[in-house]
Amino acid sequence: MLRTVFWPTFFLYLSLALCTIGIAAAVVRYDLYKQEPWAMLALTAFLGAGGMWLAGEAQLAVIRVLISHNTEISNTQLALLAGSTEELGKLFTVLVIIVIARGAFDEPLDGLIYGSFAGLGAAIEESIVVLGKGVASEYLPPQEPVRLAGHLVMGGIGAFGLGLLTTRSRWALPVIAACLAGAILLHTAWDVAAFSAADLYRVHNKLLPWHTIAPIVLMLGGMLVYRWFAGIGARLVRAHLQICDVKTNECPPPRPDPAP
Repeated sequence: MLRTVFWPTFFLYLSLALCTIGIAAAVVRYDLYKQEPWAMLALTAFLGAGGMWLAGEAQLAVIRVLISHNTEISNTQLALLAGSTEELGKLFTVLVIIVIARGAFDEPLDGLIYGSFAGLGAAIEESIVVLGKGVASEYLPPQEPVRLAGHLVMGGIGAFGLGLLTTRSRWALPVIAACLAGAILLHTAWDVAAFSAADLYRVHNKLLPWHTIAPIVLMLGGMLVYRWFAGIGARLVRAHLQICDVKTNECPPPRPDPAP
């Protein structure tokens, strides 16, 4: 009996771990210049998981208060509650990293990199909670890689603005606020679709077309914004470090003026 339970669970979480490593490696490819130490990235993911747990506890506390006052909670309100607390948790995680490891957080792109790993840690915590409720399969459910990628993308977008603190830009605070708001909006919209789909499927055992289309559009849109931010961050890093070539991290010497 123990063996029957152990092996499906083992392969389930092994699949989750391998998927996590693959997604993490894809993110690190954006870190072209002063590469972040893996130990610091792992710590960020661990703290991100803790931030996700705290976000969940905050959500439960708010829901209990609303229920105690006989206040009806709509899916939109639940989605906004989840989106705001979880994205704030990721942002707070990166702020903790800035405080305890200021030497590691020294490039404009670091906000996106560390925010991504905070999001990855948050997704792992959520996946473990979901899978711990019982999944009668040794294979990773298809929604789990989507969960990992989604939280990673939203974490990177939400914390991107923190990277501007390394340049002491006067735009840092407005960009931080705008990026966080964008991540919360993306997260909330995703959860609105997810909660609506879950409710309809539970009652009528069917889904509407928008329940499939909306998450796809949101995910693709989030990935495009994430890639756009990565490009902006890379340009800011080159300007900040005054480097041009990725392989040598140096700029070529200026060409001599042609002879008159």
